[in-house]
Amino acid sequence: MRIHLVAVQTELHLLPYTSTEGFREYVLGLAQTAVRGLPENEPRIVAFPEAFALPLLFWLDTPRAVREAKTSLQAALLLIRENWRAALELGVLSPAAFYHLRARKVWPVYEQAFREAAQAAGAYVVAGSIFSPFMDWEPAQRLHPQGQAVYNLSLVISPQGTVLGRVPKVNLTAHERMAFLSRGQAGRQTIQTRLGPIANLICLDAFHESLLEQADAAGAWLVVQPSANAARWDGPWSADRSQIEGEVWLREGLGKKLQNREHLRYGLNPMFNGHLYDLYFEGKSGVYQAGGPLAQADRAAGDAFVRAIVELPRAHAMG
Repeated sequence: MRIHLVAVQTELHLLPYTSTEGFREYVLGLAQTAVRGLPENEPRIVAFPEAFALPLLFWLDTPRAVREAKTSLQAALLLIRENWRAALELGVLSPAAFYHLRARKVWPVYEQAFREAAQAAGAYVVAGSIFSPFMDWEPAQRLHPQGQAVYNLSLVISPQGTVLGRVPKVNLTAHERMAFLSRGQAGRQTIQTRLGPIANLICLDAFHESLLEQADAAGAWLVVQPSANAARWDGPWSADRSQIEGEVWLREGLGKKLQNREHLRYGLNPMFNGHLYDLYFEGKSGVYQAGGPLAQADRAAGDAFVRAIVELPRAHAMG
């Protein structure tokens, strides 16, 4: 069975994140462009980058002063100050109160936009990620957080628009720890689909052998790695400035990690680009097999749709 894999590389712009309808149209447009020209009867998996929905926390229906803040911390404090009564009522006695304050407004916008996009594209969609508590819905409590912890969370959505999994990032960067995120639980990263099991390992998670081993042992044939690389692609590597960031990424990334696995065959790595307050992201999106890329973006900045056609081993298909 042929499957189309598409990595959506995006450069950050303010306007799509300032309104519910603007975000919805933006996500729908990207998803539909990602699958344009693909045969209708052939399955497709479309993946968006890590942190893709993060700007909603700061820019969705917020004052101009918040959007023009110098840092994300300054923007968060402005929003808490403007909504201090609601923040106090949350009962979250840490700076993570910011995420709880915004979650009830932002989560439905994020989830609904990607549900519609998956249906419109007829694709399994990995919906990038957002910083949020685990949000649940139940008739009496309606939309509510499950606990006080906040995670870097990603959704996996079926072509019918159903959420198949809410996947937390396990291994956090220094920036994420400074942003008061909590480490997610391992074991939630492999999702069963009609195309067989797929793994969603958010950025740094896909560099950790233990999580790749778990995904491989669970029978996943594909690892999706939504990424937001907060470094210059052609600049010094953060762990060793004598090496180049992009070179290390390619040498140590999915092409290497897929080698000699029992089940894992392919990797899908969409990258987030551009400025978000005091952070800057850069990276070349790609589709990988063991040994190296099947396809890769030409540039480490700007928008791109990176596509490849792969064969799904018959044993992995669930029908």
